[in-house]
Amino acid sequence: MSDLLPYLIGGLANGALYGLLALGFVLVYRATSVVNFAIGEFLLVGAYLTYTFALLMPLYLAILAALLPAFLFGVLVERGFVRPLLGRSVVAVIMATIGLAAALDGGVQLVWGPDLKYLPGNLPHLGFQAGEVFVSSRAVWNLLLALPLGLGLLWLLRRSRYGILVRAISEREVAALALGIPTARLLAAVWGISALLATLAGALLAVASGVGHHLVFLGLKVFPVAILGGLESVGGALLAGLLLGVLEALSQRHLEPFLPGFTEALPFLVVLLVLLIRPYGLLGERQIERV
Repeated sequence: MSDLLPYLIGGLANGALYGLLALGFVLVYRATSVVNFAIGEFLLVGAYLTYTFALLMPLYLAILAALLPAFLFGVLVERGFVRPLLGRSVVAVIMATIGLAAALDGGVQLVWGPDLKYLPGNLPHLGFQAGEVFVSSRAVWNLLLALPLGLGLLWLLRRSRYGILVRAISEREVAALALGIPTARLLAAVWGISALLATLAGALLAVASGVGHHLVFLGLKVFPVAILGGLESVGGALLAGLLLGVLEALSQRHLEPFLPGFTEALPFLVVLLVLLIRPYGLLGERQIERV
């Protein structure tokens, strides 16, 4: 058990970041019905923003400083790119977000270059020894930041006035407009929050692996996480992230020596198996249509 616990804790730490990123993805989908295929690029832009601020200040302050421009970046994407496409066909919106991802890829390389960069400095050390188990500082930071933020956002969506308004928009946007709900501002804020969450996840991932294009591929794990939890379920995204993080850690320990590369494919295999039983995800809403 003492050998297994570090893997489980590390898996939960990674899963918390996956869940945080998927939470922003699901929030956008639930509010606007837009599948944001540029979510990996949101993560990449956020990591580079953190890197830029980290050149001027301590890393923990750099992460905080990057959140506001990230939020404004998400609002700008919604105002200038997504909103004009609302009402178009689903295929057109999907192709547009794929085009946005390609444009952001190119823009990041123009501004910061293609080379892998490492964040200067580090977060304060919070690692500790509990008996025979050592918990790394990175795992503590991931869990300390990602889990409370994810749970707090989930509570706000369920209990706060603005959360109820966002849920009303997601149910019937036309009815929400007729009732005087400021739909445009709330949808812009949803995209801003999604970019903010992606920035925090990107910064914490970059602490361990540096800032580079590989973060986009880590961001792609948002899709199996969101589908597994249920595209309509914000809480399901957080739960699915933790679950897949633990499964990845166990696979890394027990299966990777015999099946190299299996851990990378594991999230998609798990999603495939679960969807055969629950097509709407673990906590998704079952859609019933009467004809």
